[in-house]
Amino acid sequence: MLRELDHEALVPGLARRELRVWMGDHPALGELEAVASELVANAVVHGGGAWVRLSLRPEVEGGRRYWRVAVVDPGRSGSVPMPRMPALSEESGRGLWVVDALTNGCWGTELTMVGERVVWALLPLTGRSEERVT
Repeated sequence: MLRELDHEALVPGLARRELRVWMGDHPALGELEAVASELVANAVVHGGGAWVRLSLRPEVEGGRRYWRVAVVDPGRSGSVPMPRMPALSEESGRGLWVVDALTNGCWGTELTMVGERVVWALLPLTGRSEERVT
């Protein structure tokens, strides 16, 4: 599934809406919405472009099944997404810590051959709350 989103202020909400359309009431939906919302908001604020592209697909990694949510932006910003330590009085700067916690550190960034930035995250196919340790 792939969707290109292009209205800055509405992008996080549009991303959540697209995920609900794609997934219905899947157990992983809440976590995917939180992660996708943060990643698209960061792409809009820091990506340096007029669009972002959201994708979602199932993936197998190390014998486990995951949802791979990815957000692509034009890659015009020279910065690499990294969690930072905001001051207590700051209202932003904590989102990538949320992504890191929800994905157990399974997220990253890369550049495509044409210079677009991809920020991706893996979440258990059934959602963290449904995942069972074996």
